[in-house]
Parts: sequence; C-alpha cells; structure tokens
Amino acid sequence: MKNTEESKKNVINWFPGHMKNALEDIEDNKIKIADAILYVLDSRAPISCLNPNITKITHGKPIVYVFNKIDLADENRVSQIQAEFAKEKKVTIVSSAKDISYRYEIKNALRRVLQDKIEKNNRKKVKATYKILVLGVPNTGKSALINMLSGERKVKASNIAGVTRFNQWIKIDDDFMLCDTPGVLWPKFDDIISRNLAYIGCLSDKEFDLGDLGYELMQTIFEKYPNNLKEKFDVDYRFDVFLELYDRFCIKRGYIMRKNEIDYARAGKSFIDDFRAGKFGKITLE
Repeated sequence: MKNTEESKKNVINWFPGHMKNALEDIEDNKIKIADAILYVLDSRAPISCLNPNITKITHGKPIVYVFNKIDLADENRVSQIQAEFAKEKKVTIVSSAKDISYRYEIKNALRRVLQDKIEKNNRKKVKATYKILVLGVPNTGKSALINMLSGERKVKASNIAGVTRFNQWIKIDDDFMLCDTPGVLWPKFDDIISRNLAYIGCLSDKEFDLGDLGYELMQTIFEKYPNNLKEKFDVDYRFDVFLELYDRFCIKRGYIMRKNEIDYARAGKSFIDDFRAGKFGKITLE
C-alpha cells in the first residue's frame, strides 16, 4: 500500500471546473427563482456532506434537509444528528430513494417550510406550483430521489459521483417542480471530511489509492462498529495488529498475487464496494 499521508494529500484540493461553473449558475440563476431547497445528505456521513459554499448562497430560502440512504445508515445515530439540526431550527427528514413511502413525508416537509407562502396564495385563490431546488454533494442520491418523488424515471441516476452535469426542472405533481442540479464540492476540506466523502462515493475512486482507502475504512468501522466486523470475520478483541484483520479479509477473498503477496488494491476496492452496498450492516461514520 502507498504511504497513507501521501494518499491523503491528493484529496485536499478537489474542485473540477464543471463544479465551479455549476455553483456559479446555482447562485446566479437557480437560487433566485426557487421557493425552497431540498438539501440531500447521505445518512452515512451527513455532516461531511454539508457544503459550506452552498450554505452561503441559499439567501434565507427555506430548506428541508433530507437524510437520504437511511436504509444503509445507523438510524439511532442519524436521529441524534437530526436532533442537533433541530436545535438550529433546521427541518430534517429521513428518506430512501428505494422506498416510495417516503414521498409523502418529503412533500409534507416542503409544505411545512412553505406554509406562509402557501397560505398567502390560498387567500388570494392562486394555484401555484412551487419550485424546489435539489442540492447536495455528488452521489447523495439527488436524481434517484427526484425519480422516487415523481413516481417514474425522469432523470438519470447513478452510483458514480459526478454524473449529473445539467440542471433539469421536473414537475412531479401539481404542487411541486424540482430542479436536479450537479453535485458540487468545495475547493478545500480536511482529511477527515475527504475520507468520509470518499468512503460513501461522493468523490471519484480514481483520486485514491484504494488499498489505503479500504484499510482506513476498515479501521474506522472497527472503531465505531466493532461487532459488525467481528461477526463478519470471526475475530475477537485480542488481535494486536490491525493489519491482521485487513490481511484476513484479503486472504478470505483470494486477493493474492504471485509470491503470495496480497493485492491490496483489489481488496480495498472490494471492501469499499461491500460497505457501500450495506454488507457490513447499517453504519453512520459521524
């Protein structure tokens, strides 16, 4: 595996040109006409998904924070983070784009933050379709969420970061029109945030040494959810060197090269893919 510190340096500055342009377009055009914002976070690392640049440009628009992918996350920990948001008067809702039943809760949350505007239009007997801007870092499930809310596949969804490049306005019913936007990052973030975003797939895997990243992810999970890995790999509290557990995973999967050397790159990718698929249980990294 490469030196861990060397691999971290590659992700501190990561701001592709299309993200800069997308952020400028959101600020100059889309925010102005939006009635409210759906801010989509990945429930496995919701705090790391908070883009400080987006927070600065919302200009007081009402926001519903959607803790998406709740089916993969630790619901108890997510509830605690939601309580922290509530102390700051932030409206939150959990969701999974795979479960259509969340559609009604999200729409009700939007009606709640738009209550004053809705009541004003009702008094005037004006039937309005409210424009909702869907924001978030790459690969938090924005497009999939819009498809779930609309009840059909209207926008391209992918589990690869950075797929959405163009803004698309989608009318999901008579009440709401949603705008799907490209996921945008910010120019600089610390190594903890960068790793969390990498683990959940918000940063491109091409930017990382996957052997190191898989090793670091296994360490993080073992620190926060030790039983998840102990049950999976049949280990106890007594092993002394963490690399032993990683090697055990690599050997179990058969990632062995010539001269019995371990293929850490393939093993790291496999471990990361399994985490993202929820094979190590419901986990929230923060």
